[in-house]
Amino acid sequence: MQRVNLARLAAGPVALAFGLGALAVAQGPGRHTTYAGGSGLAATLTVAAGLALVGAGLVTSFSRPAGRIGDLALLAGLIWFAPVWIGWDKGPPLVRSLGMLAAGFTFPLLLHLVLAYPSGRLHGTAARALVIAGYLEAALVALGLALFRHPFFDPNCWANCTDNRFLVRSLPPLARGIEVVDRWFTAAAAAALVMVLGWRLLRDSWPARRALLPVALPAILLAVTVLAHTIALQRTPLENPSNPAFRAIFVIGCVGVLLLAAGLVWAAVRTRVQRRAVARIATSLGQAPPPGSLQAALAQAVGDPELRIIYWLPDAGRHVDATGRPVAEPVAAPGRTVTTLVRDGHRIAVVSHTAALPDLEPELGAAIRLALENERLQAEALAQLDQLRASRVRIVETGDLERRRLERDLHDGAQQQLLALSYDLRLARTQAEADGDMVTGSLLTRASRRS
Repeated sequence: MQRVNLARLAAGPVALAFGLGALAVAQGPGRHTTYAGGSGLAATLTVAAGLALVGAGLVTSFSRPAGRIGDLALLAGLIWFAPVWIGWDKGPPLVRSLGMLAAGFTFPLLLHLVLAYPSGRLHGTAARALVIAGYLEAALVALGLALFRHPFFDPNCWANCTDNRFLVRSLPPLARGIEVVDRWFTAAAAAALVMVLGWRLLRDSWPARRALLPVALPAILLAVTVLAHTIALQRTPLENPSNPAFRAIFVIGCVGVLLLAAGLVWAAVRTRVQRRAVARIATSLGQAPPPGSLQAALAQAVGDPELRIIYWLPDAGRHVDATGRPVAEPVAAPGRTVTTLVRDGHRIAVVSHTAALPDLEPELGAAIRLALENERLQAEALAQLDQLRASRVRIVETGDLERRRLERDLHDGAQQQLLALSYDLRLARTQAEADGDMVTGSLLTRASRRS
């Protein structure tokens, strides 16, 4: 890991040397074969865009897992200067040839960077397929041009029309076909990038959308310049840096790269601010905070009002919220991700948060994990209290139900007996009167009336 960090730090001076060398080439022998040589503005934007990508990569590469994003930005920034070295008129043929091979990888690297932002990992089959296809196509095109393109026989050559150190056999029709396929493939990839980013902006939650916008909007602008460049070449196959349309497309592309680098730096700064806010959570809470305080504090610290903390109760085998109420286990959704928090090897909580904050777990220190464990125990106690209350309610309801049943049974049984007795008295009275026993009949009549 230390070697990787040293290599990243070494990329800074190398990129500065590349930028200054590119500026010297553009202002001298590449004045007519590079965009940077066309004007001071173009030269400034060329150097600034490349160095901005490298700088943004250095700032981003030391944060995990966003370090992958930073490495991609570093490589893209270094390769950004390749077109200037291609246009080094009468420069070393090997340098110009290597520049020709490397230049085609700038867009695939930026494509990978944007689609992997912010976690550094590609999510979804479409994103992975697009990035793999971009790298594969760039490699095949570089190989084909290296083996079969002789710049001297290219009628639309404008930057390097003499040198190709890797040429095996000159096949102008094949080389021209490779260039046309590469141009339209890159345009299609740029259009696909716009659609993927547009879908993510529409689909994601507001916190994820807010984090994606500083990178997505410059990337869309850059993709539009790629499409515009393809259309311009279709109308004017011979590219000319002095042409106002081509020059405008180049300037807008440089602005898009600068804005992309600025978005990466802004995201890195915002992440550090969030880390400090998360680190201060433990000190801002009291000794006995009410249930849900930790969730509210963490949501405010990371800027995600939809953040939810769910606690796992191993004895009960279920998830509960901070108040002990049973809840469903959270699942990942578009723009949302789920992080499982562990303390001493045991799962204590599950956090549902925006996908723009992929590295939440490493940022939670021991104090916050202890606070999570305390709140989990509190939630477990509240859940048990709720169960006890529910059990008492069930006992009372069962007792009331049984009492009413007994009352109903007693009432119904006594009434039936009284009716039967009254019937027997009337029957005895009738029999006594029939036998002429008037005294007994009178007594039975009075008894029948009382029943």
